[in-house]
Amino acid sequence: MAAITHASWNFFSKKSSGNLPTLWLGIMCINLLMLPFSILVIIKNGFNYIGAIPILLSAVFHSFYYITLSCSYKFGNISVAYPISRGTGVAVTALIAVFILHDYVSIVGWSGILLIVFGTIIVGLSKTMTKEDINSCFFAFLTGITIAAYSLADSRGAGLNHPVICLNMMNITSLLLIYPITFKNGFLRTIQENSNNLCYAPLIGLGTQLTYILILYAFSLSNHASYIVALRECSVIIASILGFVVLKEKPTKQKIIGIIMITIGLVLIKLGG
Repeated sequence: MAAITHASWNFFSKKSSGNLPTLWLGIMCINLLMLPFSILVIIKNGFNYIGAIPILLSAVFHSFYYITLSCSYKFGNISVAYPISRGTGVAVTALIAVFILHDYVSIVGWSGILLIVFGTIIVGLSKTMTKEDINSCFFAFLTGITIAAYSLADSRGAGLNHPVICLNMMNITSLLLIYPITFKNGFLRTIQENSNNLCYAPLIGLGTQLTYILILYAFSLSNHASYIVALRECSVIIASILGFVVLKEKPTKQKIIGIIMITIGLVLIKLGG
């Protein structure tokens, strides 16, 4: 279910052509609704101020994530941008963990990294690529880098505060950081100019938070965390299918092979990392 909701909110982001104000409104509104719950948890359990540092770092990286994600969907197809961003994010995170944080990665994990790298190359490179395709791949790759950055920040902040508080504070902070870019022409004017896409805002907002809540609930039901996060990565296939079937994106043989390689690689990293 988390894989479905994650692929779905990205699908609706693509339906709005990567419209940043729509993304901003959807995620901000749902987080403002969550804010009273976060305040109650802080009153009850307190707040670890050391944990504010990784939350702030994650917020900074998320602000870049929202911008690059929107740009990748503005220029290209979800069946290309989504696999590249997810694959790059997981692979780079694993590489940083190995070479900088000195974490252990098994042979299975390394096999996953190589599959993602080659799969991303296959998806991203085509003889018929247009300038917009190249731009989309570039921003999708940058999105993957931001995913790796905020994942490492979140891993350092895990356990210092309640996860819902971390998510809530991080999202609100990151959205405030990109407010000047998102509404550079003024809030009301920007809303009016993008009124055709605002119907997707609630779906994007609900999808982002529901994905996280479902993953937390899954963790509470099982001790096999690696299986849960690996299964969640089938969102790559779900997003690609939505692109092929609903958005009528061309399912070339090259693209399908690359997507399958990235998906297998993601699962192998999560199982063998």
